[in-house]
Amino acid sequence: MFTSEQREQTRAALVSAARADSDITGAAHLGSAAADRLDDWSDIDLALCLSPEDELEEVIAAWTARLYRDHAAVAHCDVKRGNTLYRVFLLHNTLQVDVSFWPAGQFRAVGPKFKLIFGVANEPQPSPADSTAELIGLAWLYGLHVRSSIARHRLLQAEYMLSNMRNRVIALACLRHGFSTSEG
Repeated sequence: MFTSEQREQTRAALVSAARADSDITGAAHLGSAAADRLDDWSDIDLALCLSPEDELEEVIAAWTARLYRDHAAVAHCDVKRGNTLYRVFLLHNTLQVDVSFWPAGQFRAVGPKFKLIFGVANEPQPSPADSTAELIGLAWLYGLHVRSSIARHRLLQAEYMLSNMRNRVIALACLRHGFSTSEG
């Protein structure tokens, strides 16, 4: 397991590399570092703004190579949100490093956990909140599927539907208390 010191050394090295990279025009901390709420389990969430004239794929390939070469990444997976790619790396010491690659015109806060390190961010544009009606509708829809899955003796499918129903109910509770529905 990584230590807080190792995490901060890795974070500092990545920020330093971003500042030195002519393809990167801005960077921001996301997640717990942006909210000043780091603990022993916190990962690294770094948003990078790409220069408008750069090819996204080339910059992503270079940063991917850097994480494997300089920081002993052992695996990664991708999550795409619009034109932004979140590449999630697992390092040899179990540290998770999320590096998101943002086109210049879209680099901005989309939630409350965004702290600019350097560069200029566009005006914040929060992600649209889940609709109460949609969450309620999905919850009862999943509930109906739980019932039919059990009746068909498809227990894994029933568990899947039950988990999705539960997640919608928790999201509704989050809405009621003013929390993010994606992280609670």
